[in-house]
Amino acid sequence: MRLERSDGYYLAPLCINYGITVFTFVLPTLLLGFFGYIAINLALAFAFTAALLLPVLLYRFSWSCWLTIYYICLPDELHANQTADCDDLSFEEDRRTRTK
Repeated sequence: MRLERSDGYYLAPLCINYGITVFTFVLPTLLLGFFGYIAINLALAFAFTAALLLPVLLYRFSWSCWLTIYYICLPDELHANQTADCDDLSFEEDRRTRTK
């Protein structure tokens, strides 16, 4: 089986970042505003500010989470787990698992 990184490989951190931003800050803030616990204008201002700033602040964290998930699922892709004669950019099953 040939394993190739496609364009979707780089979308996972974006999804993680979006999920953290929306479900941990923006949505709860908007719900607090809509149910009257805080002023709606204040809730909208906080949600808008969070939607702009949190993705920038969480960029490195979301990449760390994605790489952790990736290497937990595919531990042979980790450089330290590859054989000495394996090409780092090779995703062919034969070359990755060959032993001397």
